[in-house]
Amino acid sequence: MSKSFIDEARSIVIDKMADENFGVRELASSLKLSSSQTLRKVKAATGKSVNQYIRELRLEKAAELLKKTDFTAAEIAYQVGFNSASYFNKTFSKYYGIAPGEYKTKNIDLSELTAHKHEAGSRNFSLTKKFIYTTAIILIVIIGYFLNNNFTSNKYQIPNSIAVLPFKDFSPEDNQWFSDGISDNILHSLAQMKDISVISFTSSSTYRDSDKKIPEIANELGVSYILEGSITRLDDKIKIIAQLIDANDQHVWSKEYNENFDDLITIQNNVAQEVMKQLEITLNSEEEMTLAKFPTENMEAYNLFLKGRLVDNSRSSEDLLQNIELNKQAIALDSTFSEAYAEVANSYWLLSRFHAFDGIDLAQKYADSTLTVNPNTYRAWSVKAGLSQYNDWDKADEYYKKALALNPNDALTHIEYAFYFHLRPNPNIKKFLEHLTISQQLDPISWLQAGSYMRALIYNNKFKEAEAFLEKNKFQFDDVQIRFHEYQIIAYKNKDWTKVIPYLETQLKKYPDSILYYGELAYASNAILNDDSAAVAYMRKSYQIDSSAVFSLVPYVNMLIEDKKYEEAHKLMQSKNYKTVVPKPFQLQALWYYYYLKGDSEKALEISKHTPFTNDYLIQVLTQAQLGNRKKVDSINKKYPRGTGVLLAWRANRAILHAVLKDRDSMYYYLEHVKFDDNNTLRVNGRSEFDPYRNEERYKAFLRMNYLPVTEE
Repeated sequence: MSKSFIDEARSIVIDKMADENFGVRELASSLKLSSSQTLRKVKAATGKSVNQYIRELRLEKAAELLKKTDFTAAEIAYQVGFNSASYFNKTFSKYYGIAPGEYKTKNIDLSELTAHKHEAGSRNFSLTKKFIYTTAIILIVIIGYFLNNNFTSNKYQIPNSIAVLPFKDFSPEDNQWFSDGISDNILHSLAQMKDISVISFTSSSTYRDSDKKIPEIANELGVSYILEGSITRLDDKIKIIAQLIDANDQHVWSKEYNENFDDLITIQNNVAQEVMKQLEITLNSEEEMTLAKFPTENMEAYNLFLKGRLVDNSRSSEDLLQNIELNKQAIALDSTFSEAYAEVANSYWLLSRFHAFDGIDLAQKYADSTLTVNPNTYRAWSVKAGLSQYNDWDKADEYYKKALALNPNDALTHIEYAFYFHLRPNPNIKKFLEHLTISQQLDPISWLQAGSYMRALIYNNKFKEAEAFLEKNKFQFDDVQIRFHEYQIIAYKNKDWTKVIPYLETQLKKYPDSILYYGELAYASNAILNDDSAAVAYMRKSYQIDSSAVFSLVPYVNMLIEDKKYEEAHKLMQSKNYKTVVPKPFQLQALWYYYYLKGDSEKALEISKHTPFTNDYLIQVLTQAQLGNRKKVDSINKKYPRGTGVLLAWRANRAILHAVLKDRDSMYYYLEHVKFDDNNTLRVNGRSEFDPYRNEERYKAFLRMNYLPVTEE
């Protein structure tokens, strides 16, 4: 019976695998069971939670596709239901002990992969043992290395450090979101204490359902202690078991709480207080008040607050809007719930930054409301700091310092403060690295910062540390990111981006049929050498090898357009293959680019009115600039003062705009501030809008500043 049930469950999961939202409730509905019945039956049949079972099926299918198809790891990630290629990379690497890109190229078949997974951990352990037994000096180095979990100075290490693992949910109904919320809130309380270092929940939550032992987890996270536990919720009753274990797997403290749901916050506070007591940390009166504080007396409001948590620091518009809605409901129940106000403020701020949502004023309003209720809410100060950037850099600095004074262990605030030093008019790349190093220590497995930390190491000429970090943390990057960081290291080591091209040519000789390296040589020809003809030649070869690959076909069309091969580009865009393979939004974008570069402003305007582009700053503003409608350009700039999309791109986009408008001083002002930002400096150099200016000394200065070639030199 169990086999029949699990066969049916497996068939349903495989059928729905591409749906990233398919989970416990959806499986239960398909099986015509309740969530609790599904949880119990899957557990009985497999020994796994439903989420773990679904995740492992996704990974098994991904492994099969990696070997049997020519799809990239990123494409396969989406096919098996991961909404982030980097998260897929991390999960695959952790489960199998090998990165998906490496598995695809190595001579390991599917049957060997599971064995490879089990061998990975023991192999690493045996290597560590050899080092440990060598000499006492090497022992100290290794322990220091693992405790710091980074490759820079350990001056920020605090002797007492802890990770709070996700508490296991043993409730009859699926309440994992509730258990995670409690774990995160205990962590949040501890993080506000000044004499303890607390690993972010984003990193510690990756050990959910892990079969790793406590010493191994402590080693990987670089902590002295682990807090773990379980939660059972039934109606208005709640049982919480918490235990504190040191890095040597020695039991330090544990307690079981059997209380009413209304006593939940008291239990959380008690656990945090007990941890501080066991670590023999003396609290000042302000910290004692923090640990005893009730965020709200209204448990219904608190339940909504927990439900609205942004899992893994999600940036999706759906999650952010749900977070806002649930926390607004919480505020309606308790108008003094400062953390709920702060959540709404932060989500409006993130929507404005990443989704072209007009939420700046709302973010400011809710941040101010938070501080009116409770001026010691660190997240509100962090939001106000972000809102002040570009308008008042000194105020932004002041607000970030306030946020970190209130919670020195908040990895997100350290990341944002690092970006402050990166983005301000006079970047301070040492401070950029300093705060990312702290954040990396607090949240070592976070997708949010790995790439920025790599860049910070490279910009500070710490190439050995960057190479070691990339090798150790490949699971946090997708294949494209890994290669780009390798290219950055080559360019900065030599202070010359052209040195990347011989490396790519060498790789192409090794892999003569690689559409990947033909494509990357095309990009390098365009962005580094500004050689459109060479770019087309390389990308044409990539397209000829595989005409069905979107990542060859779309850039090939764009490069034909940039090289003014309009007839060939138009013919390709009209082909059946193109219309079948390329998603409609990409087709429209290429068509806009075609008319824009041809100078057919009216047709470009017509396409810019399509839904995908109504909030696309660059398409809107360049269309109006080409039409000579300066009043409309100013209106768009007023609506989107930092553009839309990735914040780092706005200065480059403004430079492109002023190149079209022939505003030389404004163009060069923005170009001079596009530094320590390789994606955008390369993008700028490949754009045809700058062709009229390439022989001017100020443009040559921009090239030299960014290690790009100047023609006569």
